[in-house]
Amino acid sequence: MTYTVRDILNIALTAEEEAALYYRRLMETTDVYFLKEKLAYLAAEEERHHAFLLRLMDAKGVASVAVDEAEVTELPSLLFDATQPLSVLLERAMEGEDAARTFYQALAEMVEGDEERAVLTYLADMEASHYAMLSAELEAVKNFEDYESFNEMMHAGP
Repeated sequence: MTYTVRDILNIALTAEEEAALYYRRLMETTDVYFLKEKLAYLAAEEERHHAFLLRLMDAKGVASVAVDEAEVTELPSLLFDATQPLSVLLERAMEGEDAARTFYQALAEMVEGDEERAVLTYLADMEASHYAMLSAELEAVKNFEDYESFNEMMHAGP
């Protein structure tokens, strides 16, 4: 599929919106203070990416439009299912970050403009760092998913 700058920026905008919402909802599923803090950080990161993309679109004179589902088949939707265990929800978030990283990297190699390439490379790098953070949290969650049943202080903040 051939993408215009408008297509790329709208797809990225939609992905960042979905990710921020996913992390906000994920925060509601846990009482673990430190995990909530990290999820809040990730949500804020995605919101900053979203704001940055809007500024870039404005500078490029590109209108933000609703992106058809068919246009974002390269990026899976982050569908939140509160009935799933936290470890599964974190794995889904990791899959989304990895797909976004791959997508941004591929697009960075396709675009002609240096500014667009730099933005896409930056976004790919940020998604990779989000993946690494989630990976570390996933290991902790897998080790302690049932820990709260016998140690309530595990979730106490500072």
